[in-house]
Amino acid sequence: MIGIGIDTGGTCTDAVIFDTKSHKVLSQSKTLTTRQDLKVGILRALGGLDQDLARNASYISLSTTLATNACVEHKGGRAKLVFIGVNPQVVKKMGGEYGLPPMGDIYFMKGDAGQPDSLENTPDWQKFEEDIVQDFRDFDSVAIVQMNPKYNDGEYEIKAEQIIKKTLGLPCVRGYDLFQELNVQKRGATALLNARLLPVMEDFFDSIEGSLAELGLDLPIVIVKSDGSIMSREFAMSRPVETLLCGPAASIIGAMELSKYQDALIVDMGGTTSDVAMVKDGIPVTSESGISIGEWKTMVKGVSIDTFALGGDSAVKYKRGQLYLDNRRCVPLCMAASQYPKMRKALKTLVLMDRPFDYPAHEFFMLVSLPTNLDKYTPSERKFIQALEDGPLIYREAAAAIGTSPHVLNMKRLEDEGTVIRIGMTPTDVMHVYGDYTEFDSEASRMGAAYLSAVTKGTPAEVCKEIYDLTKCRLYSNLVRIFMKYETGRDLNLQECEDLEKLTAYIFRHSGQNLADFAIRPVFSTPSKLIGIGAPTKIFLADVAKLLGTEADFPQDGKVANAIGAAMGNISTECVIKIEPYKGIKSSYLTYIISGGHETYSLPDYDDALVEAKKTARQCAIQRSRQQGAVGEVEVEIEVKENTYQRNKYALAEIIETLVIARAISEKE
Repeated sequence: MIGIGIDTGGTCTDAVIFDTKSHKVLSQSKTLTTRQDLKVGILRALGGLDQDLARNASYISLSTTLATNACVEHKGGRAKLVFIGVNPQVVKKMGGEYGLPPMGDIYFMKGDAGQPDSLENTPDWQKFEEDIVQDFRDFDSVAIVQMNPKYNDGEYEIKAEQIIKKTLGLPCVRGYDLFQELNVQKRGATALLNARLLPVMEDFFDSIEGSLAELGLDLPIVIVKSDGSIMSREFAMSRPVETLLCGPAASIIGAMELSKYQDALIVDMGGTTSDVAMVKDGIPVTSESGISIGEWKTMVKGVSIDTFALGGDSAVKYKRGQLYLDNRRCVPLCMAASQYPKMRKALKTLVLMDRPFDYPAHEFFMLVSLPTNLDKYTPSERKFIQALEDGPLIYREAAAAIGTSPHVLNMKRLEDEGTVIRIGMTPTDVMHVYGDYTEFDSEASRMGAAYLSAVTKGTPAEVCKEIYDLTKCRLYSNLVRIFMKYETGRDLNLQECEDLEKLTAYIFRHSGQNLADFAIRPVFSTPSKLIGIGAPTKIFLADVAKLLGTEADFPQDGKVANAIGAAMGNISTECVIKIEPYKGIKSSYLTYIISGGHETYSLPDYDDALVEAKKTARQCAIQRSRQQGAVGEVEVEIEVKENTYQRNKYALAEIIETLVIARAISEKE
């Protein structure tokens, strides 16, 4: 079968035509991602493929890091979180551990379905309807999550959605529709993130469909899930959170297809993030507890991927004359200047001044997209947007455009939303100075390095070396952290991460010195091989692999591994049904509660409950496969896990919970 795989990353969009039977790339294309209009970049990537082969394709499969990058960069649509029956003090005590917003940004209302009905516990729907008119007017979507939804099948969530849609017409995400696990705060974080990603995914699919229409291609559209399987466009539109690690998951599949190593750490460095995954015996290590990205902890199941902010487009910042890498992406000077040549004049003027500024004077602001509703912005924000409509403005000019000082200029909200993005010095610019990559305007990169030399009191050559070293050092530090996580079976806490970062920085800085110069020298080494994919990876990973005492493989088609992985996926779904024994407070009568499907019910006999749970799990898995785009026969495997508890060595073990897991595998449409 011939399929088209396309990956839209933060910097580049890759496309391949892949033969799944012969495992060969028949045609490939790479172009820049055009964030202001995704369709432009996608159309270029698809247009760069062999069009005769493209017309013979059976489907188009997508992967993207848009959701991943939105999490890392704190971007996305404006979404409001509603908690029903959740104790505000419990949420406050957790201190945003799951990525939840500040307390004042969450709407709390009564309604714990697990508690007896009472006046103190009944939702006040009239007050809710009155409050949302004022409180929710500046939001694009709403996430609704109730406490103990299994006791009334999410009835309160459904009621709240009806009121919001009737009153405001906003799209809603119901937490119980997404996941049925008990942890309400984690479910809240997952639902809120899903709501924030709705406009991101909508723009992405609109761009794909528009591009296919222009090329005259009528193909079924599927997209990679975080576990490496695929789902239909319709399913992904309602559950964009399932694409959280869509791009990284595709890169793992592609890397395993291309590399000779079966036991390795896969390292994929893109423009915004680096994604790392462990492969054992040719099988990716999976995350059972749910995916975590940055501060977000979710219930999304997927391959165990560690994503951290490091890429070719990581912004180079400075503080008190010292350079450092920011977690956010910015547009490299070389890329922007090739599109807006007038930037060179502003950079040249800055360099001729031969003096550093407290603010990032070498950075520009650029308008990514013009908002459809300007009324929700402040007068300064509207003026700033208007000033950028004619093209990027260097920092000082951008501040002057709204009548403020560059020392106090703050457009954080516009940057967080992705309406405005900065242009600045990046590792990609250093690649252009060194000649490692020369696709764009190298002169702009050299002027950026010249300005930073005034900041650091060093030469431009020293500035470039420092930026490369900062990139390699962060990569080295994170790979050591990830190896330690797999070795210990747990994530390092904040203090441990800070200590490790200091130690790895020390090791990296002194790695070129003679061993005789040390009384004792700390060393981290690993027997695991490294697989490097992604355009900038080879530049930085080779030295890091040497420092770790191992080898790195850089597959020939590694630069389009994500698109290859997207083209190879199959539909795979899982449904978990839970059986729990329950004894009433005033009765010794034992019954078994069955939950996790569309409704919660109980049966008095365990064997009968197990039969029904298997039946429900099978039906649920098949239904989800159909929703994700499966056609034809669906194969289902059933697994039963009984969790028991033994009071003492003399007592019989009691079943406290039974999990019935149905896994369905099928081919895409």
